[in-house]
Amino acid sequence: MPRDLPGMYWDEAKRRYFPISSKPAGGPATIAASTQQTPAHTSYSRKHIPSKRNASNQASESPSSPYQHCTPSPRLGEAGFWHNWNVLREAPLNGRRRRCMHNMQIAHMFSHSASPTIPDSVIDIGESVSALCSRTDDPDDSGMFVGGGSGWLYIMDANDPDRRWREFCLRTQITSITRSWSTILVTSLGSPASALVTTRAQRVGSWLLREFPPNICSDAWCGHIWNRTIVVGGKRGAVCFRDVEHDHYVRLHCESDVFSARLQDENLIYIGMRNGTVERWDLRQPQTASDTIVRMSEKRGRTSGAPVQHLRIVNHDGLLIETMHGDLEIHDLRFLRGTTPSLQFPGHVSSYEHRLGLAMDPGENLLFVGGGDCRLRAWSLRTGQSLHNDVAEENKLPRSTPFDVIYPHPISALEITAREKTELWAASLTNLRRIELGPKGILR
Repeated sequence: MPRDLPGMYWDEAKRRYFPISSKPAGGPATIAASTQQTPAHTSYSRKHIPSKRNASNQASESPSSPYQHCTPSPRLGEAGFWHNWNVLREAPLNGRRRRCMHNMQIAHMFSHSASPTIPDSVIDIGESVSALCSRTDDPDDSGMFVGGGSGWLYIMDANDPDRRWREFCLRTQITSITRSWSTILVTSLGSPASALVTTRAQRVGSWLLREFPPNICSDAWCGHIWNRTIVVGGKRGAVCFRDVEHDHYVRLHCESDVFSARLQDENLIYIGMRNGTVERWDLRQPQTASDTIVRMSEKRGRTSGAPVQHLRIVNHDGLLIETMHGDLEIHDLRFLRGTTPSLQFPGHVSSYEHRLGLAMDPGENLLFVGGGDCRLRAWSLRTGQSLHNDVAEENKLPRSTPFDVIYPHPISALEITAREKTELWAASLTNLRRIELGPKGILR
């Protein structure tokens, strides 16, 4: 005998099933018994959705789900670490497990940095520090570049900070130091504006100096390097070299002074300007018009400009923007929505008098930024959660973290190194502070 299927009937003559709606009147057929049930008992019936008030009352009366308590906690410190560890053991979903592991990283880092057994390490460089950059990704290389306000480029041993020496003098303030593998780019404000490049960072003295005429580039505020392509931003434009060792360059004319520049790859450049505009240039077609990504000065309720101080590429598709107006946010490069960001970081205090430091960890999980109020703040790049207290102390208490302290001067440069330990280096005027965040790989 044929099986009873819901909503179908069996045609004995054709030896196959047909929908009940196509059944001929009076025709012989075997109808599934389940189709004769009321609609409330069929498998296609619509379930009753209780109201929010009734749902909350039912939830309070019914027994809890076995995973109801498995909620990742953003709490910091040792208590937050063990809470997320217990949640991780019971979490059934990969997304929730990744969130728990991220919260555990943050909790362990803050618990470690607040340990009273770890003393503060402050190094006096002897002049104002304007830029920092580790020499290579090699964990056995402890060299770090330090840029001074007078134009001197120092090399310092991170394991022994008292062991440092002067490497090169550019005569004016060093505005940026960036690295791509073993290639280093150093920019100097001018005049004349200059760029110092080496493709062998571990060799002493192997530098290539480029000084730009004023009609090509003056007031070099920023620079960036990707592989062997470099870009230097200055007054009303930028200069790009497709190969650091070749003299051929491309001049990019902009409507305002370039304060920040970032290469996404060897062809795409993002440029942030004094007037608050962020543009994208394609080096494959440098003569064509650029694409405007966002105009930060056009945000709702804004009456003044918003010079773009920092640009960073986050997870390949996000553009981090920091302005002198206090904006700190990420825009999705795949789905641009005007001035509306995809993620904001509240609480940042900017400054019109100081260029502030900004750094991301190698795994692009955390963001560290210096504030115009002489504080150091941190956020999660995944969730936007702030990892600092709103109220800071004038002096470091025994159990306070470096993010709860007011420093004597604004932080002008930041750099993260991950060798035997994960450390955050913060430059505040002439002082260079070493902040221990945890063991090696804590932020990976």
